[in-house]
Order: sequence, then C-alpha cells, then structure tokens
Amino acid sequence: MSAPDERHRMLDSLRQSAPCFRDEGTKTFILTRMADVRALLTDNTMLRNPDLAEDGSLVKTFKPADMNRPGDRDGGMGFLDDPDHARVRAPIARALNRRVGAMRPFVEGVARRRLAALAGRASFDVVSDYAVHVPIDVIGGLFGVPTGDMPRFRQWSEDALKVFGPARSEAEDAARRDANNAILDYLDEAMTLRRRAPGDDLISDLLAVQREARLSDGEIRVNCLNLLLGGNVTTADLIASAAWLLLGHPSELAKLKADPRLIGAAIEEALRYEPPTQGTQRIAPRDMEIAGCPVQRSQVVATFLHAANRDPAAFSDPHSFDITRRGPGHVSFGGGAHLCIGAPLARLEGQVAVAELLTHFPDLRLAGAAAGWRDAPFFRGLATLPVLA
Repeated sequence: MSAPDERHRMLDSLRQSAPCFRDEGTKTFILTRMADVRALLTDNTMLRNPDLAEDGSLVKTFKPADMNRPGDRDGGMGFLDDPDHARVRAPIARALNRRVGAMRPFVEGVARRRLAALAGRASFDVVSDYAVHVPIDVIGGLFGVPTGDMPRFRQWSEDALKVFGPARSEAEDAARRDANNAILDYLDEAMTLRRRAPGDDLISDLLAVQREARLSDGEIRVNCLNLLLGGNVTTADLIASAAWLLLGHPSELAKLKADPRLIGAAIEEALRYEPPTQGTQRIAPRDMEIAGCPVQRSQVVATFLHAANRDPAAFSDPHSFDITRRGPGHVSFGGGAHLCIGAPLARLEGQVAVAELLTHFPDLRLAGAAAGWRDAPFFRGLATLPVLA
C-alpha cells in the first residue's frame, strides 16, 4: 500500500468523516467519494449556469458580468443547460471529433519537431521546453492559425483562467478581462477571414454548418475560446505530469518501455493520479438529497475529482501509480452531458507527446530538483520539470 501525500491525507480524512461537506465560505457542498461524484456528474437534471446559483456562492464569480463581450456571455457550453447546451454542443463535438480522428500524424509531427530542437541538450525543462509548446502548436493547426501567433495564447490562457480564483485581485481581474478580449478579438478576425476564404480547419468547419446548426457568432467564438483555454493549459499539464510520474516510478517506466502499447493506459493512470482539473460544479434544480445531505434548490455541489480518483472504495491501493491498473475509470474529464468535449484531443496529445519524449530520450531521468506546482485554483500542473538527457 502506497502512502498518500499530505494533500491526499486530508482528502482521505474528509472522505471518511464528511463525504458531503458544506463549506460556508464558498456556499458549496463538496463531494469526495467516487460513487457520489459519478452520480452527480451523470445526473443530467443538475444545472450548470452560475447565474442560477444561490447568492454568495463562489461559482457565481466564475461568470462575471464582463466575462466576455456583450452577447457572448451566455454562449459557452460549459455554462449552458438544455436545450441550448445540446444544440450548441452537438455540432461542435461532431466537427471536433472528425478533426481529432485524423490528427495523429500532425500531432506526431509537432512533437518530433519540438524534440528535434532539444537534440544534443544535456538537460532541459520538460514543461517550458516541451510540454507547453505541443498543445499550442496542435491548437494552431486545429484552428488554422499561424504557429508564430500561438505563443501569446499561453499567457492569455493563464490569465483568462484567473476567473476561477476565489479571491482575485484587481490586477488579476484586469488581466483576465484583457486576455478574454484579446482571444475573442483574434477569433473575430479569424472568423472574418474564413468567411472570405474557408480553410481546412475547425473554424471553417463550424462556419460551414452555422446556419443549419443554429449557432450564433458568439457561440462559435466563445466555445473556440474555451477550446483554446482547455487545450492549452490543461493538456500541457497532463503531458508534464505523465512524464514526471513515469520518470519518478522506474518500475512503471520499465513496463512501458517493455510494451509501448501501454501508453494509452499510462496516460489514463496519469489522469487518474494527477488530474489537471481538480473539480467541477453543479447546481441543484430543486430541493433534493445528495450523498445524505439535504440540498436546497439553487445550492451548489462541487466534486473533488482528485479525491474521487483516489477513493479506496473504487480503486485498490489508490495512492499507487500503476499503468497496468484494472478496474473502473477515472472522472478527470467529468461526466454526463458535460463530459469534457476536448477529452479525445487531450488523450491523443498526451499519448503522442509522452511516447515521443521517451523515444527521443531513452535515458531521460529527473534532474533531482523538486518539480514545483503552479499556483492555480482548481487546476494542477507542474511549473518546472528539469531533466537530464
């Protein structure tokens, strides 16, 4: 039995003593058991629009009045409920999945070019020299924008995700607004160009079905923004965390090297063990009971995905990293109607990027310095990962 770190010792204790915990500071019920988390995420009667949450709850701040430009605020599928959620999600998911299904050669090319630039280096940082670049290049290809334009999206993405900070400063709020507007302005220009001259990219795909799918310009724009945010930061976090976990667990790395076909399982275990997104929320549509707690209409229930993924009732020896693990799946992409729409692309990038990294640098090892974690509420990603080649 592997021992949990301090963070997971606290979550283990919470799971046992108060599996449905009410945090009055954020006005949120918190779930930590896998069964409760799955039940909530797959209950498609639960609501997502923060405007419907009780006053004073933290989730209401996730959708500030100036979140996007006028007309865009209510277009993001992550905050939509049916029937609008189904109307917006379906055509975007179809177009995205078609693209992802044919993208493996492109993603492989991206990873190999980035790794070729590191050839001959005795040491490098997996995060800053590799992991952050792969998703940026891939998203650039997906949206058909020049690769040279994409590095700006990394900082814009980091700033835009400040919307989830529970105590944002005025400076952080200003950076969030500026980042949102910068990305949306960029997408506006891209949409104008694609209308004049459609290309081989996701934006052109969505514009081609816009009238039939009844998608507004704002819905296309804002959901492309959200794909950029998710595809940028969280996928880079997945790549770096998976590399860190494999390099830090030599026996698991040996299994993968002996059977490279295990790369899919290795990425799934990395997602379970260190999910890039730590939680997601739902809003009660009526008075109800959840995990034994009486929950009133409009109250918020949050799931701690990282806690559910280490629930001993669902996983044997949950604090061990085991790429040949069998059993139930993780909930790192959420669940139900709001299952992460970018999950197939994140899986593809994770598998290709980590496999190519280990192929190009077969003797790769940790440099000894502790890998630091970024300070980002509700997200988990390494700030640095120094390695020796």
